[in-house]
Amino acid sequence: TILAAIGYVSIYGIFQAQYNESYGARGATQSAISFVGSLAVGFQFGFSIIAGPVMNRFGHKVILWSGCIIGSLGLLLASWCNELWQLYLTQGVMFGIGASLLNLAATAIPPLWYDKHRGLAMGICFAGAGIGGLALGFVIPALINAVGIYWTLRIYAIFHFVCTAFAALVMRAPRQLSGPPMAERKDTINLTILRDPGFMLWFVAAALFGFAYVVPFTYIPSFAKDVVGLDPNVKGGQLLSIMSGANAVGRVIIGMAGDRLGAIRVAACTFTLAGLSCFIWMFAETEGALIGFSIMYGFFSGSFFTLVASITANIVGLAHLGSGLTVIFLTNTPGNLFTLPIAGQIFEQAHDYKSMIGYNAAMYLAAGAILFFLMFYNRWTKRVDAV
Repeated sequence: TILAAIGYVSIYGIFQAQYNESYGARGATQSAISFVGSLAVGFQFGFSIIAGPVMNRFGHKVILWSGCIIGSLGLLLASWCNELWQLYLTQGVMFGIGASLLNLAATAIPPLWYDKHRGLAMGICFAGAGIGGLALGFVIPALINAVGIYWTLRIYAIFHFVCTAFAALVMRAPRQLSGPPMAERKDTINLTILRDPGFMLWFVAAALFGFAYVVPFTYIPSFAKDVVGLDPNVKGGQLLSIMSGANAVGRVIIGMAGDRLGAIRVAACTFTLAGLSCFIWMFAETEGALIGFSIMYGFFSGSFFTLVASITANIVGLAHLGSGLTVIFLTNTPGNLFTLPIAGQIFEQAHDYKSMIGYNAAMYLAAGAILFFLMFYNRWTKRVDAV
């Protein structure tokens, strides 16, 4: 599930570079084209406000099968689109809804099986996104060169269906935590968690992360072409593969570190380091520098996905984990929905990537600063378990 659905975010930049050429020639701006990817990632998190109560009421199997079918159908229908607005509805909204359903189930179920090693377990699960990006970063450009972008979308739709259908068949929740009968299940989100100042700090940090994460994954192929003079399809795909591979390794190691050192402490450090890595990208003029940035950013940038369940569970408790995750994913929505158009607009107005990259770095550094403040707040309130 994570490999096929969430790994898509890691390689969308390849599709973005292709759409820049085809739709850009017809007058579409980068910010308008990038809205396809923004819609997909935005709905991936924003639709959780509906997916969460649906999973509470009907169980994770309904969520998994719905995500499998809707996401696969969105990719398949995108292969017959010839207008940008059609891509908004298919590769954007439909795929995003499918990814949201799959992401919520994949995030909520594994923590129920673990206590001490929850961060490591989530790191291994979400390493699938990096592994997917690593493999697909080589496969997708090869497919585009061989059969074109439309048949590539059809092949990816089949791959997505097979992977997520298998997950829907085998994934299950612990029997003792499977929940009460349907008639007794709660179908609303517990908003009392918003009264916790610690949770609200985590809320703001997660919102800022939403404005940061996807920008390098989307714009590194275009940067490689415009600044360094590399092939955006082949070399851009390879850079995304390197970034995704480092992301997979980082998620596992960061998960282990979170278990040992504290999830919030590790998240604060990794957010800050991801922001600092953007300055390598800002001044990169060679392929080697881009590779160095891809490794560093890839390693540190995915910590949110690894640690989100641990941080949320430690703050609100396992009993309210579903509500907490739904709220945190929802707060990611504005950033994921608008950050790519914002980044594209900054680039178009400045006619330079440096301003856009500075914006990306600022979001990460601000999120890291808030998490450091959350650490001190927890120490002040003696909530050590949440550090």
